[in-house]
Amino acid sequence: MEEEEEHSRYVAQLKAEFDSCDTTATGFLYRDELTVLCRKLQLDAHLALLLDTLLGPQTYGRVNFEEFKEGFISVLSRSLDFSTSEDDSSYLEPAIPEEVKPKFIKGTKCYGRRSHPDGKPDGVLTRDQDDSPLSRTETADPSPPSVRRAKLRRATSLESVESLKFDEEAGSHRKPFQYKGCPQEQEEEVGGGGPVLTALCDHLGLQDVDVLLRTVAPDLDQAGVLSEVQTVLCSYAPKSNSTPIRSANLQRTPLRSSMQAQEVLEEPLARSASPSLLMATVGQRVLSRLDDGSGCTSPEQVVALWTEEGIQNSREILQTLDFTLEERLSLSDLTLALDNELLVSGNGIHQVALISYKNEIQHLLELSERACQERDKLKTDLDLADERNLRLIREVDDHHTSMETMNESRIRDMEQDFRERLMSLRCQSVEESEVLLQQVELERHILMEELQLLRVKDTELQEELSNITQEKVRLEEELDAVNVKLRDAESSVIRLQGDLKQLLQDKFGSLDPTGTYLSHEEKFSTIIKEYELQCRELQDRNDELSSELDLLKIQRSSGRSERPAGNDVSASELSWSLRHIESESDDSDMKQSSSPAARKRLQPVDKIALSSLDDVSVPAVSIQTELAVEQLKEKHQQEVQQLNIQLETQINYYERQLDVMKQSMEVERKDISQAFKLEISELEEQKSRAEQQVKQLKGTVDKLQTQIQQGAGGGARSMEQERKMHRERAELEQNFAREISNLVQRLSDEKEQLEAELKLKMDQEVMRVRTQLEEVRLENGALQERLRVLQQEVQNLDGEVAKKRRRLEEMEREHERSRKEEERLQKENFKYREEVLDLSSRNLQLSSDNGDLSARLCEKQESVQMLQKHLATVSKEQLEEGAASQVQRLMEEKLQQQSEWLQQQEARLKEQQLLEKELISCKEKLSSQSQLEAELRSVMGKLLKVEEEKDLLQRDAKEQNHKVNSLQEEVERLQSELLVITQEKVSHAQEVLELYSKLSEAENQVVQLEANFQKLLKKEELHQELQETQEQASITLQEQIHRMKVQNQELQQQVSKLQVQEVQVQKLTQEQQTLKSRLMDVEAALTQAQDQAVRADTALSVAKAQHLRQVQQLQQQAGCGEQVEVLQAQLEAEMKRSQQLEEVAKLQVQQSGSQIIMKQKQFDKATVALQQRVEELEAKLKGLRLVLQEKINQLKEQLVKNNRTSEMMKDLYVENSQLMKALQVTELRQKEAEKKNLLFEEKVRMLNQLLREAVATVLAT
Repeated sequence: MEEEEEHSRYVAQLKAEFDSCDTTATGFLYRDELTVLCRKLQLDAHLALLLDTLLGPQTYGRVNFEEFKEGFISVLSRSLDFSTSEDDSSYLEPAIPEEVKPKFIKGTKCYGRRSHPDGKPDGVLTRDQDDSPLSRTETADPSPPSVRRAKLRRATSLESVESLKFDEEAGSHRKPFQYKGCPQEQEEEVGGGGPVLTALCDHLGLQDVDVLLRTVAPDLDQAGVLSEVQTVLCSYAPKSNSTPIRSANLQRTPLRSSMQAQEVLEEPLARSASPSLLMATVGQRVLSRLDDGSGCTSPEQVVALWTEEGIQNSREILQTLDFTLEERLSLSDLTLALDNELLVSGNGIHQVALISYKNEIQHLLELSERACQERDKLKTDLDLADERNLRLIREVDDHHTSMETMNESRIRDMEQDFRERLMSLRCQSVEESEVLLQQVELERHILMEELQLLRVKDTELQEELSNITQEKVRLEEELDAVNVKLRDAESSVIRLQGDLKQLLQDKFGSLDPTGTYLSHEEKFSTIIKEYELQCRELQDRNDELSSELDLLKIQRSSGRSERPAGNDVSASELSWSLRHIESESDDSDMKQSSSPAARKRLQPVDKIALSSLDDVSVPAVSIQTELAVEQLKEKHQQEVQQLNIQLETQINYYERQLDVMKQSMEVERKDISQAFKLEISELEEQKSRAEQQVKQLKGTVDKLQTQIQQGAGGGARSMEQERKMHRERAELEQNFAREISNLVQRLSDEKEQLEAELKLKMDQEVMRVRTQLEEVRLENGALQERLRVLQQEVQNLDGEVAKKRRRLEEMEREHERSRKEEERLQKENFKYREEVLDLSSRNLQLSSDNGDLSARLCEKQESVQMLQKHLATVSKEQLEEGAASQVQRLMEEKLQQQSEWLQQQEARLKEQQLLEKELISCKEKLSSQSQLEAELRSVMGKLLKVEEEKDLLQRDAKEQNHKVNSLQEEVERLQSELLVITQEKVSHAQEVLELYSKLSEAENQVVQLEANFQKLLKKEELHQELQETQEQASITLQEQIHRMKVQNQELQQQVSKLQVQEVQVQKLTQEQQTLKSRLMDVEAALTQAQDQAVRADTALSVAKAQHLRQVQQLQQQAGCGEQVEVLQAQLEAEMKRSQQLEEVAKLQVQQSGSQIIMKQKQFDKATVALQQRVEELEAKLKGLRLVLQEKINQLKEQLVKNNRTSEMMKDLYVENSQLMKALQVTELRQKEAEKKNLLFEEKVRMLNQLLREAVATVLAT
């Protein structure tokens, strides 16, 4: 009842703590509230294990009070199993007594107790407040069974036995004085304590009685002196410092004291002849230092010892005691004789006995003191070592828990970080794709607008061209008219020269000067001045025309030399945008200075691609995928470096080609300049001839003037001279007009020839570009077809992966069902094993108690008989002292205690019978394990099916690996083809740039503009087609990437589930090992439970233990055939041996043994089945890991493919940007052509003005 009340009280306290942590008032606690409750209960060391037992892997699970109580008890019992050895051995450790100040000190001797008493002993005969003798008796032990077991264990220890022995001796030492002092205490007053103390000290042989009295009781008149003296005298007897006082066992002191008193009263009589003080103090024998190991000594040694102490008649005393001097002397007989003589009389024999006992007591005290000192030292050392071990264990546990929490927090932080980075990267990729789409749309709209503008400009240029042709026709007509006028002027000049000659003849023919001659002379002088002015004007105009021709030639040569240098798109763009076309020198300088910058602008393209690839290839799955992506990055960087090297080599090659072209253009320019110089020299020669003719005319005019002055000519002569002058003038005008027409004809012929050559070259280049574009278009179509095939294969693979994923999910569900079944079986097995353990422990305890009690019963029965005989003799001898009544009371109390002990023994026997019945019921429960075996067989069949499915999955995975390898080879081949195509595209782009440079030479031609316009249209169509294909490819790639990410997440979830399952399997294996160890303990405990059946059970348990170890070794070695046969043979031999042992045993033992064997076989089968299942699960996990690794490799390969497709997309974007730049270049060239057309128009106008002025001057003349 008390145990039940205490249990209910503890449960109520635990329920109150549980309710105090229930903040929701629902009767359930979550993980955080459970953590708070465990900290309140000071279970920090078992917190993780308790949470795992109650909640498992559930994050948001909850438990009620009953579940918490069961988990709490299981965790504490598990921890107690580990600490049982320490707790069980703690009672063997002697307690360090707490020393107090001694009551009396004389020399090196201290009188009084050296340690605090455990409490007031119940069983010792003391005086109460009414001075009634022997007022208290031994009471029943109310302590719980656990305390009784601790006391029994402590009673069996060596040091506790020694302590009880010393307490017993001390109690027997006190009894005579209490018996003697009882009548005196009833008769005397309190103040009469002095004589009593003196008598007592004299009887004990103490000296310095005054000092003792002053120390113990300074005022003998005070109350309670006798009780104080009684405690001093009781503590006077030499006692060991081994009084066990433990802070945790203070409640056990009354029971222990009563047991000590009981053992004092129950000491067997065979050990001594009488219960005297000396016998109780020194033990079985006196003079033990003379013992040579046989319990005897020579009489000469005893005599020598007594003579040394001052006894003269030692030999007579031995003879008086009926001992012969010739034979060896028995020390036990001597002790009995001396004890009897001491009790009978008080003569010299008493003195000899006292001296002998004194010597023995001193010797034993020295030995006991040394032993106590050594024991105390060892105890302190052991306590210090235990404290250090406990501190180290706590530190290690704290360190492990802190490490685990830190690792878990780091793992959670890393997972959160990777998730955030993955989400940010996804958002960035989506945003970048949207931005790119928007940019592409904007660029497309801008290009459409620019195309419309180009079309409008084309129409305008066509109109201007028609106007220019009309103007050209008109100018040709005007030139024809001017030629006609020049012919008329030449004819008129010839006519005038004839008239002049005739006039000169007329003048020189008549000698008389007249007024008409003077008027003609004035006319001639004015005409000559007019001719001179006209010649000067014509000469100036000729100079202007020659300078304009030089400018035209220089512009043409500079244009030819600059166009090859304009192959670089960015250089031409910068030069056309920053400088005006008329500043030729500045323009060339700018082009030369901007060409290196243009080269540098080509390089960051790869860097931008790299940065985009870095953004794409950020780690998104796990640490292994991040390493793979880094390796891919390194490979990509190497490829980019190789591409950069190839690009630099190509750039250098093209620069060399440009240098060669520049040199060739420089040579052509020099040739053209040389030709123009020759033409200019011819014109200068013609000019010099014209000047000579003018000088000749001047000379003729001078001659005419002289002739006029001389007056020798007449009117007819003057008319002839005038005609001659007119003819010369006409000839000069004709020559001038002829030269002008020749120059115009030559320029027109050269222009037509150049236009024809340019047209042929342009037609050829346009045809070649068209063929190349057709080839590129066909290649793009083939690549698109190949891309469609690859996409179809990827879709097929996705379908297969989905099917396998469904299979894996079914396998996981099957695995989960089998795991739950296994957990249920393990729980039932654990429960049965706990019951068996409890029953076996209780059976062991009862058997040990039964043996101890039976032995003690026999000993105490003998001691009772001896005490009865001894008391009969003592009662006869001590009738004078009035102790007969006390002896009779002592016997009655002893008999009463013995009867109570017998009743307790009967109750224990009944309890043992009940426990045996419970053991039988537990064995019946264990028989239900056959059902568990059937269930395990079904689970094994399911696992075989799972293995078959796993094999099928492995085959499918191998086939997929072959397909993936073939696809990889095909992708690599396609990549090589793409590289070749990209190189061809680069070469085509360079050729197109060269074509653009050649086309730029014919910018003033309408045919060139139309061809450029058609090319732009075609490129726009190609650009649109490429853009559409790129958009489609990007969309498909994004969808594939999304699907792959979803698959990757699903695979990660599966990996996490498998890891959890693996952890559970590990836990199951650990629990299985613990169950095996507990089973071994149970078997070892059952072997010690019975007397005759113990031997058979021990042999059987040893055989079973060997069988278990052999099975474990067989499982570890993975089934070696020969060893299996050997182990089976050994097992059969052990089974035969066990059968023989069972036949020898009794019928009941046979029945119990057969039941134990059956249960053991069932448990062995269950353990073997569990082990096989664990191995199968491990193999299944390995297969799943391989499949997951293959999936991860496939995902990595898919990532590589996606990266390559993204690189292709980037290349297409680069080509689009190059096409955009080419369109801008064509626009700039068109603008330049318009400017040049305007310049040509201005020059034509200037020529028209010159012609008009020339015609006007001719007409004016």
